[in-house]
Amino acid sequence: MGRDHRLILRHENGYQALKGLVPPQERRGLVLIDPPFEERNEFQMMEEALVMAHRKWSTGIYALWYPVKDMRAVAQFVARLKERAIPKILRLELAVEALRSDGPLAATGLIVVNPPYRLEEQARRLLPVLAKVLARGPGASSLVEVVQGEEIT
Repeated sequence: MGRDHRLILRHENGYQALKGLVPPQERRGLVLIDPPFEERNEFQMMEEALVMAHRKWSTGIYALWYPVKDMRAVAQFVARLKERAIPKILRLELAVEALRSDGPLAATGLIVVNPPYRLEEQARRLLPVLAKVLARGPGASSLVEVVQGEEIT
């Protein structure tokens, strides 16, 4: 990927770098936020980074990855996003087995701001199939939720 002139790869604190990288000159693009989740307040840091970046570049596509370990923490994160002035937010989650507090990571999620055309529609078809194919046990599931904006029916 480092050879592709359309990408910027940096080895630095992404939250700090984001402040200077948006908006890009091209005015189009995708920002992937894939935090290590080593800090207790990682959801809050991710939310603050998104809000700051979205204020500067409201037309950009943002994808925020998160592990689903604590359903309450995820629900609080999503609830806080609903309170923000971000008009288009899509939530995607995939679980390969039932969540267990003492078990391995079994589910992950992605918040997509300004989702590309048809992403919701395609996710509604694809994620249930992936959950079934990748299932490691009972409880495999998927979720596609329009957090903000209009749902495709």
